[in-house]
Amino acid sequence: MHRREPGTRRGGSGRAALHGRAGASLARALTALLLAGVALAAASPAAQAARPSVVLIVLDELPGDALLDSRGRIDQVRYPAFAELRRTGTWFPNAHTVFDDTRQAVPLILDGRRPRRGGGRSRSDHPRTLFDVFGRRGYRVVASEEATTLCPPRWCPGAPARNPDTLLSLRTNRARRLRRFISRIRPSRRPTLYVKHTLLPHVPYMYLPSGRRTRNGVRDPIPGMNGVLGFGDPFLTRHNEQRFLLQTGFVDHELGQLIRRLRRLRMFDRSLVVVTADHGVSFEVGVRDRRLVTQGNVDEVAPVPLFVKAPRQRRGRVNRAYARTLDVLPTMAGILNLSIPYRVAGHSAFGRAARRRRTVRIPTRDFRRTVTISARAYERRRRAVVRRRLQRYGSGSLSSLYRGIGPARGLIGRDVAQLGTARRGIVRARFVFGGRLRAVRRQTGLMPAQVAGTLSGGRRGARRDLALSVNGRIEVTGRSWRLRGLRAERFALNVPEAVLREGRNNVRLFEVGPRGELRLLGRA
Repeated sequence: MHRREPGTRRGGSGRAALHGRAGASLARALTALLLAGVALAAASPAAQAARPSVVLIVLDELPGDALLDSRGRIDQVRYPAFAELRRTGTWFPNAHTVFDDTRQAVPLILDGRRPRRGGGRSRSDHPRTLFDVFGRRGYRVVASEEATTLCPPRWCPGAPARNPDTLLSLRTNRARRLRRFISRIRPSRRPTLYVKHTLLPHVPYMYLPSGRRTRNGVRDPIPGMNGVLGFGDPFLTRHNEQRFLLQTGFVDHELGQLIRRLRRLRMFDRSLVVVTADHGVSFEVGVRDRRLVTQGNVDEVAPVPLFVKAPRQRRGRVNRAYARTLDVLPTMAGILNLSIPYRVAGHSAFGRAARRRRTVRIPTRDFRRTVTISARAYERRRRAVVRRRLQRYGSGSLSSLYRGIGPARGLIGRDVAQLGTARRGIVRARFVFGGRLRAVRRQTGLMPAQVAGTLSGGRRGARRDLALSVNGRIEVTGRSWRLRGLRAERFALNVPEAVLREGRNNVRLFEVGPRGELRLLGRA
């Protein structure tokens, strides 16, 4: 039996309940209208016009220290675009990744959450990302993902539902996709988030700082020369590191195109521009994997570039905080005063948490342990890596890139006619794509600046010192090599693009004798 409340009439409780429900409904409706009004005001043209556009570029497999010159600064001769970001934005020289595998290293940049065992690279694994953070604030989204599918159709209409074939993406049209993305950047009354993950300067190595390529297809002239079978040969490892640096120059070339487009469209100054990479790469000799982080290579796999140019920022700054790739999204949100409606593991790179870090920690891919190194040891080892790289490949002018990894370097720059020559022996050189050196056409975008082939007739297991002349002058020296388990003796040498002239080039390969004499092995 229910008792009435004092002072109420019979039947009044039903009417009161009815009025209460109606009042609650009215309150909810008014609240919804109020929230809709706030959202409408936030999305109004005036509010949108006040928001800057955002450009995020995620490079692949680029250790940030590869950009440094002998003073520990960005090499402004070899990498002028990166140097421009250093002059106009904030550079974080101690930025580092928190994972060594693209499949999780890219997603953690886009959502700010830690990698985890069994983690994937699709929307179901990462339901909330920067696409939602910006899309819900009225941003239009232009995204180009090459290893992930995180942007939902709500913000990226027509976005694929399945993960891209990364190996196929590596083999086809990397430069074209990057250039197509850059061409999509344009002024708009509505603020736009531009996000590009490019599989550059990741292998295969085939691009040059001029924007040209060394071959038409992605396949190396000698199959396996940049794989496990060749990781044990010191000269071949140095040759491939040289190719990596050339392809990094290509990335700088394309980044320069991006900056010039933003400036031409009067967007650069008022936009937020962020450039980083998913992880680095190691060039140790004798390893089985150049990206798998270990205690021995963390000084090359962990460092990544991080440049943050805030809207209206015109003066460059250096911030030595140990910023992480996990911090990219929180940093962007902090600059633009955007809230992230979910919990993230990162912090703003400008905040106290980043400034207080003194340790680098990266879990191994199986998550069984964490590679850990103190800031002091990390920086000491990185300086040693930079010193070795500069000794081999120089800095500044590209000409020094070719002079430090071969034997008999005193021959470089000398005319063949002035050098002693020996009678031709039984060893013969066969060039791969040698015909392209006899018909160089710069306008095609193809520049056969990697000269490679096979040597036959030598004794089993032999390796020899080599010198390559172009149009009568020695341009580079090197060593022959063999892929592990294979009998063939091979050679591969990179020549400066500038020494190849239009049309026919006279290219000859010599063996360098013990007294510096040259023995002709073959002509391209």
